[in-house]
Amino acid sequence: MIKVSLIITVFNRKHLLRKALLSLRQQSELPDEIIISDDGSEEDILKGIADIVGQMHIPMKFVTQENKGFRLAKCRNNGVRISSGNFLIFMDQDLIQSKNYIKTFISNQKTKKFITSYPIRLSENQSLSITEKKIIDNDYINIITKAQTNKIKRQFLKDNFSSFLNKINLDKNKPKIRGGACAINRIDYEAVNGYDENFTSWGSEDDDMKRRLNKYGVSGINPFYNEYPLHLHHEPFHINGERNNKLYNDRRKTEIGKGEFYCRFGLFNPLGDDKIVVTELN
Repeated sequence: MIKVSLIITVFNRKHLLRKALLSLRQQSELPDEIIISDDGSEEDILKGIADIVGQMHIPMKFVTQENKGFRLAKCRNNGVRISSGNFLIFMDQDLIQSKNYIKTFISNQKTKKFITSYPIRLSENQSLSITEKKIIDNDYINIITKAQTNKIKRQFLKDNFSSFLNKINLDKNKPKIRGGACAINRIDYEAVNGYDENFTSWGSEDDDMKRRLNKYGVSGINPFYNEYPLHLHHEPFHINGERNNKLYNDRRKTEIGKGEFYCRFGLFNPLGDDKIVVTELN
């Protein structure tokens, strides 16, 4: 039996998290629990979402760590550590979802498969037009352009062609894990020791996770043709796509190629000794 844990990573910008949670309330199928994992926000996240939490009818937990810079890999692991599900859906705080988004993950769960989706990236004007009321009323789909939905369909075809090439051993590099919009079986996540916590700045942690899962024998699928997440516009966390993890990522790429899919610091042996604080929200 599948038990689904939805893990939402957050850092400040509680207005985005509010919209993500309001969107979840409109889903045709809900997870069994929601874990909000915070990377040390200065904003009072719990106060900012208290009214919405009171309207959610599934268990919710909040876990936070000290702010020591961008530590998304550790943040995701923290969420998994306090979760109880055997199927892990990961979502970033800046995503709202079409109605059957969560259901699509659940209905396509398979052994030895991770599931990836591809977000529609909304413009600043599109994002501003999606108010909380419009989300509650499900009255925002009409702002999405034909070109944007066509891009989702093209990505579906590309990812599934990549899955076929992977299956016949012609291309092991794709489809990619898009960490803010993906799902992984817990047994597979644990087998590779979760996200590598040595990734301590923006970029490359998802590519590393995909390589390690592939080496362990897990491949990816994208079942999202008519359903999709919508990425709300915001200022980026990085500068011009610069990846400060590049040297470490290149080294690990070589090591993983030799079979080292289990990372040194991850889910079962965290990097550092800083404490996490867990709050049950309902």
